Amino acid sequence: MGEVPVFEGPRQATSLPESELARAVELLVGAEAPGLFVGWGAVDAVDETRQLAEVLGAPVSTTLQGLSAFPGNHPLHAGMGFSRAAVPAAENAFKDCDVLLAVGTRFGEIPTGSFGARVPENLIHVDIDPKVLNRNYKAKVAIEGDAKVVLSKIVERLEGRRVRHPERRARVEQHIAKDKKAYRQEWYAHSTERVNPALFFDALRKRLDDDAICVVDDGNHTFLAAELWEVRRPRTFISPTDFNCMGYCVPAAIGAKLVNPNRQVVGIVGDGAFLMTGLEILTATTYGAGVAYFVFYDGELSQISQGQQIPYNRKTCTVLGDVRLEGIAIATGARYVAIENDAAIAGGIEEALSMAARGQPVVVDVRIDYSKRTRFTSGVVQTVLKRFPLETSSASSAVRSCAK
Repeated sequence: MGEVPVFEGPRQATSLPESELARAVELLVGAEAPGLFVGWGAVDAVDETRQLAEVLGAPVSTTLQGLSAFPGNHPLHAGMGFSRAAVPAAENAFKDCDVLLAVGTRFGEIPTGSFGARVPENLIHVDIDPKVLNRNYKAKVAIEGDAKVVLSKIVERLEGRRVRHPERRARVEQHIAKDKKAYRQEWYAHSTERVNPALFFDALRKRLDDDAICVVDDGNHTFLAAELWEVRRPRTFISPTDFNCMGYCVPAAIGAKLVNPNRQVVGIVGDGAFLMTGLEILTATTYGAGVAYFVFYDGELSQISQGQQIPYNRKTCTVLGDVRLEGIAIATGARYVAIENDAAIAGGIEEALSMAARGQPVVVDVRIDYSKRTRFTSGVVQTVLKRFPLETSSASSAVRSCAK
């Protein structure tokens, strides 16, 4: 038998193409409305991305996996994606983008809103994997290389030419802040007897350290987190890939906690995904991994349900039944906390995090209000429906209802 190959990390480009770097700089210098789009491949180049965005006065959008590649509390952070499936701050900030610098992203299905994003002709695409370049969108300039190295070279050249756009930066920041505030107010106004997602994420953010790790699964909760959770540090938001896998959150959060025993680790997971691997919490109990799992409970597969209801006005095969999460907590040796309405959010989160800090896994039963659709869900369905060659009134009606 031959020797087992040893993984030596990602392959580094041996040299950077000076001509392509020069072309990229020229496009950025001449841009009227530049934008930055970063993915997981840029997660270790946060400082360079920030410097570049500030020099250019450019908004920054991320992929789902790349949510921690740029701090959510930076005034130039717009949101995930920039298509009609993005939050208003991101969609509006990139509406007139004439030069897009994309770094460490494959332009996958989720961040492009099912490939509904308008990518400008002047696309500069940087990635360490040459197979990614020009794959989903044709690049005007394609650069193979490590994100940190390439971005530092671009920043160096721009600073050498004394490029500064303070007025553009101030204008972009003002518009982003206005749109973010308005979108948040939209969520606050949507109040029911169940837990308001925006209020929940506000309260959780206040009680977690900036370097706390948040692990999500696949479902409606994923896109609520993408739109309403503020990620502040690199590698602190962990999600499945574009083509997601339900059941990811529970074991992934345990792994994150075992590797980072001195940091807070929380899981945000839908009830359907939780049922697939929830019993693995027994491992967390055995090893004293204090993870607080906030289970968004509504008794059905919400993301699939909304995807069916918008075009067909009915649901099929999405009801889970009466799930008793406290029983799973008892069976796995975890603690149990219930958050049934907005009034219980702060106390429930505080109790769960206190238990987790003592090395106890916690199942938190969050009776979430899923009645308001995320921009992602509405935008993706609109994009997909418009691709159908159906000139019927029912199809047109479905597209219109999706926009509501």
